[in-house]
Amino acid sequence: MKRLRIVELYAGTGRSLEPFRRWRRAEVALLVDNNPLAADTYRYNFENAPYAVIDLATAQPSVVLGLSGKIDVLLGCPPCQGFSDVGKRDPADPRNAHLRYFARIASAARPLAIGMENVPLAAASAEFRRFVRRFERLGYAWTAGILNAALHGSSQCRQRLIYVAIHKDVGTIPKLARATHGGSERYFSYFSGKLETIASDRVRMLGEAPSSRRTANSLPYRETALGSHPIPTVGDALDDLPALGTAASKRINHFAWAHTTLMLRRMGAVAEGGRWSGGVDHYSHTYARLHRRGLARTITNFFPNPGSGRFWHPIENRTLSLREAARLQGFSDDFVFLPHFSKAAHLVGNALDASLAQITFDAIRNALD
Repeated sequence: MKRLRIVELYAGTGRSLEPFRRWRRAEVALLVDNNPLAADTYRYNFENAPYAVIDLATAQPSVVLGLSGKIDVLLGCPPCQGFSDVGKRDPADPRNAHLRYFARIASAARPLAIGMENVPLAAASAEFRRFVRRFERLGYAWTAGILNAALHGSSQCRQRLIYVAIHKDVGTIPKLARATHGGSERYFSYFSGKLETIASDRVRMLGEAPSSRRTANSLPYRETALGSHPIPTVGDALDDLPALGTAASKRINHFAWAHTTLMLRRMGAVAEGGRWSGGVDHYSHTYARLHRRGLARTITNFFPNPGSGRFWHPIENRTLSLREAARLQGFSDDFVFLPHFSKAAHLVGNALDASLAQITFDAIRNALD
């Protein structure tokens, strides 16, 4: 069968592309990002990978097409910070324009399929509405929804907008996979402090912000039903890692970040799944421990910072290691991060959860195969 050329823009560590690498029809044509560390990290793991360091805000589509050649599948995760509900949500944020830059290259390339991921509130923006209309005019059938990684096999409650479009020449309409996980198991609730089912308090158990749920109602696909498989817990994801300080842990970038004596003392007073009492005037999941029988919250760039989220190890006095955060994002242990570890934490926090990448891949593969 005809080989399909895959390109990922805003590629980072190539997480959107990853499931395509295992498809016999896929040929990796190009990855593009403006971060040299991301490019070096990817090439270290995949020698001779076609990775270009380009600023897509200024580069003309012809530059990308000149490097990639024909594009059959275009993937990308444009910067999301301007849309995020933890930011200012300024419509004039210049980072929001990257949806346009992505669309500009897609319009020039006219691929058979497009896959785009962003934060949920991007779907409520004028930029996204223009993005959708542009590809409708170019003859693309599309679907989109806000999906939670935990309902597709991740230990992390990470909600993301998933958009998939298929050109009319293919003759199929893309469909997003229904939730596979949820089940009737009981998980630790960070709100009640007890074990509860997901269905008993879905919004808080899965970290589904009301604004994201409202936005989801405007999209073609609505993820309402739970799947039947149990969701893997934080303990399932982390418990078999080698002890810190061993040769095995060093090989896989599993190490403790440095914390102040005061912070270590605070951590020592907080039980598993709990929260430092001095953080009550902050965001509800700051200065907080995970629970081995609970689910992880969204991994951000700042997970090494004890005050930036629920990133404390369930029982040890430290935040998540680089490898622990990477595992929660779905990286395999053989993916190596280069020794610029504070910057590597940004690569992990910006990555697409593997379970969400699989959803986009399945939708595109089912349409093209």
